[in-house]
Amino acid sequence: MDFGMQGPPAPADLAWLRAVDAYTMGAYAQAEEEFRAAVRVDPGMADAWLGLHALRADTTTALLRMYRHRDRFGEQRARHRRTLNSWYWLGWWVQPVLESGRDLLLAHASHWLDGRHVPELDRALAGCPPVETDLQARFLHACRAYLVKDWEQLVRHTEPLLDDPLLGIEAGLFGGMARVRLEMYGQAEPLLAAALMRCRSEQPQRKELRYWLARAHEGTGRSAAALPLYRAVHRVDPSFMDTSARLTAIADGDGLEDHLGLAPVPLGGPPGQEPAPSGDTTAADPDPAATPGSLDGRGVLTGTDPVPTGSPQADGDDLRRKARVPAQTPPEQPSPGPSDPVLLAKALSELERMVGLEPVKRQVRALSAQLHMARLRAGQGLPVQPPKRHFVFSGPSGTGKTTVARILGRVFYALGLLGGDHLVEAQRADLVGEFLGQTAVKANELIDSALGGVLFVDEAYSLSNSGYSKGDAYGDEALQVLLKRAEDNRDRLVVILAGYPEGMDRLLATNPGLGSRFTTRVDFPSYRPAELTSIGEVLAGENGDRWDDEALEELRSISGHVVEQGWIDELGNGRFLRTLYEKSCAYRDLRLSGYPGELSRDDLATLRLPDLMQAYGEVLSGPGWNSPRPGSRDPQDPA
Repeated sequence: MDFGMQGPPAPADLAWLRAVDAYTMGAYAQAEEEFRAAVRVDPGMADAWLGLHALRADTTTALLRMYRHRDRFGEQRARHRRTLNSWYWLGWWVQPVLESGRDLLLAHASHWLDGRHVPELDRALAGCPPVETDLQARFLHACRAYLVKDWEQLVRHTEPLLDDPLLGIEAGLFGGMARVRLEMYGQAEPLLAAALMRCRSEQPQRKELRYWLARAHEGTGRSAAALPLYRAVHRVDPSFMDTSARLTAIADGDGLEDHLGLAPVPLGGPPGQEPAPSGDTTAADPDPAATPGSLDGRGVLTGTDPVPTGSPQADGDDLRRKARVPAQTPPEQPSPGPSDPVLLAKALSELERMVGLEPVKRQVRALSAQLHMARLRAGQGLPVQPPKRHFVFSGPSGTGKTTVARILGRVFYALGLLGGDHLVEAQRADLVGEFLGQTAVKANELIDSALGGVLFVDEAYSLSNSGYSKGDAYGDEALQVLLKRAEDNRDRLVVILAGYPEGMDRLLATNPGLGSRFTTRVDFPSYRPAELTSIGEVLAGENGDRWDDEALEELRSISGHVVEQGWIDELGNGRFLRTLYEKSCAYRDLRLSGYPGELSRDDLATLRLPDLMQAYGEVLSGPGWNSPRPGSRDPQDPA
């Protein structure tokens, strides 16, 4: 169809253009008003319904209207050469872009899947692209097979999806679960283990993957391997399926301890049913007021919300340094003082001492130079651009984001651009309230506590939680407060939003206002083998220890192995080396405690090969890490 411009824009088109401009600038209330004005004048304007869908404003109606007028889908975008898209739930976890006519067909089918309307789903699937040419269409057929418990069909449809970067984890879960149902345990184990290996700790499928992998281990007679998996599930959701009963049956008298405390946060399904895959996540701290009880992970494309059960549980609080919010309004922060070259040199020297991170160091050095030159230019009466004060730190866990944030705060302080060098760490729970009206108060109190310094928001993507069935009003409110205060207090505050790359990409894509204010992005790479080895040496040296030659060589080998296998991000990069070092010290002390003779200084300070190998075996067999994996080496075998 020709969507070319014919004469001046009609009133509905003018409203649509104003809406797109407002949406791009982050003025969402105005954008919604203009999109609604467009569909009042022209109810068949599919691209205006797309805008309302992107704003999560009655997504069910918006989707169905887009589908009804699908022959006009893309009309305004082509006519005015403007871009606009939304996203939808493909099945229960995947969030593809909604932009093309093909996307609309898949989103429409997924809507009926989400509502468990099988006849309507079948009619919608008949209009989708064929499964032989479209993997996402095949995935919807797999979801239908799961819905009607057709395990043979589920196996057939998921087989071609296992290596797909977008669908592979879900396909592995579905395919492994179906094989367990069919008592094909030996085939299920490698599928589920591989899917769990690929699943980041932030992704919402870990609970199901752990449960079904444990079932597969039981089916092959490996109850000992199933035990830590059941425990990880039970720790976050004791009522999940029959986990408690199975754990009790095999765990009597077992004294294994939970060493790493890496349990994810539970998300449940409707009561009285085997839950549709819903998962658990450490990426989000669900707001109990926004979703009473636990979530089903399905989101917003259905007009009927599933009945939630259970209660969200926080995860790993002892591993996080939570921000302390003052009970009263903080005192006025002192105004920025003069620059301090000694303090600046000290901060940059600390940055240089960090292992690796060369791209990050270059970016921070360049920023420091720009800030310094801007100060000198201002002193000479020359015009200067306002300094960049708000940043996005993107990278996997354990790559030094918090440490660099502290150094950056000291740089700003040393240049007289901040009144202090303190850093306030926060996550979603520190910004979001428990009931309507509390979020703004709580977020403002937290931001007040950071004035004069740096506010570091870790896992910032959890403030835009697409897993909530009616949108995330609490997270959205916290983001709006954060954006406003970042602008209003730009001379007294540095705000850093941090998280893993995919989550930060999603956050910036769903909230254009963030991209316009947080224009500087610092990407933190995963550590390479030589850098991991250096971290291990530095940690030992800082504590008066050293690795002997054999242990150091094995440390290099381990570092290379976990990077080569693609495990290092899940293991936590630098955090993995710290854990490995600390556990090696514990095994050294245990080894020396049985030594009958007098211990020398060298004995007490040297970490040897057996210490490291036992520590490595413990890390990989801990409850937060599932082994063995297909193709992995035995950590107890130095060869």
